[in-house]
Amino acid sequence: MLYSLAWRCANTYPVPFDEAKSEAYYAFMRACNDFNPSRGAKFSSWCYFWVWTHLKTFVTKRTVDPLTFMDINEELVGAAPPQRSESMEMIEDLSADAKEIISLLIETPAEILGGCPVPAKQLLNKVKKYLVEQGKDRRAVERAQQEITLRFREAWAN
Repeated sequence: MLYSLAWRCANTYPVPFDEAKSEAYYAFMRACNDFNPSRGAKFSSWCYFWVWTHLKTFVTKRTVDPLTFMDINEELVGAAPPQRSESMEMIEDLSADAKEIISLLIETPAEILGGCPVPAKQLLNKVKKYLVEQGKDRRAVERAQQEITLRFREAWAN
């Protein structure tokens, strides 16, 4: 049944058969987990419904945003040299404290995150608290934050 549904999906919609088959197997596993015989449905009916619905959703999402499923040409990856952006030039002009804050925001150590994702609004406060705990002067950290804020506001205004 899974093979047949995947084949029908691949022949009806512009989806490679291997992807349709993979999605069908994924939907089958979900159907297995969600099946409840006390509801009175046969397993085959339940499974068919889940798989076909999932395949239609898959095709719809792929149609709406085809770039999500774009194949990457391995020959082109890394072919273009990295270009210096204006934000990188702005960062180079910052003080050492401001650069340290930005580097911690970009690559946040696990000890700052505390093992769970942190909302963006709280991340800056956690980074500042971390720097103060590491021995940085609180006023220097505040000045560095103000420097970053002003620099990026000026850049966005232009």
